[in-house]
Amino acid sequence: MHKDIKIYRNYIGGAWMESLARRHAPNINPADASDLIGEAPLSISDEAIAAAEVAAHAFRSWRQTPAPERGALVLRVARLLAERAEDVVRVIVREQGKTLAEARAEVQRAVTYAEFCGGAAAATEGVTVPLRTPAHFGYARRRPLGVVVLLTPEWSPLALPFERLVQALVSGNTVVLKPALATPETAEWLVRCFADAGAPSGVVNLVHGATDETGAALIDHPAVRAVWIGGSHADIAGARRQAEARAIRFKSEQIDVNPVIVLEDADLDLALASVIAGAFGNAGQSHTATKRVILVHPVADAFLEELVERVCRLRLGSGLDERVGIGPCTDEAQIRQALDLVHQARAEGAEVLCGGTRAQDEALAHGYFLRPTIVDRVRPEMRIAHIPAPGPVLAVTRVESFAEALAYANQPHMVVAAGIHTRDGARMLRFVDEMNARSIHINAPTTSDEPQMPINHDALIDFFSETSAVYVQYGTGNGGMA
Repeated sequence: MHKDIKIYRNYIGGAWMESLARRHAPNINPADASDLIGEAPLSISDEAIAAAEVAAHAFRSWRQTPAPERGALVLRVARLLAERAEDVVRVIVREQGKTLAEARAEVQRAVTYAEFCGGAAAATEGVTVPLRTPAHFGYARRRPLGVVVLLTPEWSPLALPFERLVQALVSGNTVVLKPALATPETAEWLVRCFADAGAPSGVVNLVHGATDETGAALIDHPAVRAVWIGGSHADIAGARRQAEARAIRFKSEQIDVNPVIVLEDADLDLALASVIAGAFGNAGQSHTATKRVILVHPVADAFLEELVERVCRLRLGSGLDERVGIGPCTDEAQIRQALDLVHQARAEGAEVLCGGTRAQDEALAHGYFLRPTIVDRVRPEMRIAHIPAPGPVLAVTRVESFAEALAYANQPHMVVAAGIHTRDGARMLRFVDEMNARSIHINAPTTSDEPQMPINHDALIDFFSETSAVYVQYGTGNGGMA
């Protein structure tokens, strides 16, 4: 470990502190693997325990803090993040690989949701219910859970953890954040905004480390009441087992095999633009990224010819170059997994129309660059149809009818996002009725996502709080108190 290398610190109980860890994970610029940005400590279990305990202590007073005051903290954080936006953008680009435009959009999304959530905190939420007994009334109130653990993914190092952190705090919880090892610096910038905005000691804590070690120690702590995780299938599966063993709340997000159907009456220019944005934006590294396109036979050849031409024009490179359209994958493992799926699909009879190889150009050879890849004639039984290929990889399936397309889109399970391109209102509505997806996109990219939508905002409120029923008796009637 070189003495000039930046070593990231934990933030526990309102203080920045060096980890006791003897092992560290390199934070590498994915656009240039020779650029070592810093090293993230693989924090020991004692540090995770300390963070959970100070969060539990801080919860006692934070839960009593009036909701408008909690919202005011979030609004101060939003202002600080907006002021520091360009610095944060460049950190995201360097350590995660997004383009400048993508990183700016991520920061703006975080600011927008914080403004929305912080302002909404001033409105007391509750329902008054008329009861059957005279001189009685009932109402419902929301209560915070306690200590919340956030285990965050590298594909959205700022917006996703920020939105969940903000809602957890506004709901009255305290938080321990364990970021992805690939994006520790973005996490430090995020937490620094809360510290500088005056977050009370112990309300927001940061511990670097591996999910299966540091994360596991956090989940096992008796003060922890909820876990939100984004990341790999293996990490999520392990965290889920731990959370279920303790009977605490658990929610996960991962990259899914999100489908888009293109019908013969679609506006092809709009469909092409939407598919390219959904499949190749953020180098295909998003839980809402388009991973499958389902084309009805009459439109397939024309659509694919134009799609390949446009995709081949996308420029690969460091996201710090404003001209770049696709940045790198986050790490070497993602490229290998993607190429394994592509090679297996080709062996099973699929046709690779473009890409399918690493970029070996001199300017790109030292980064984790995968050429944007389109795999045609993918059949439903192929692995690439059921396992999302990380990176800019799109699987294409041809069908004969809308009914066949819809049936295939619904395999193998409910997905995060699904889309359709058509001018036919009846088929739009049938798609909405029958598609098993958390979010549905009509003539729009699957990556179109607004955090204030009920599917996002209300779901976070429900996850980070619980509802209590309160019964009040008054007056003297029917045994009431005087």
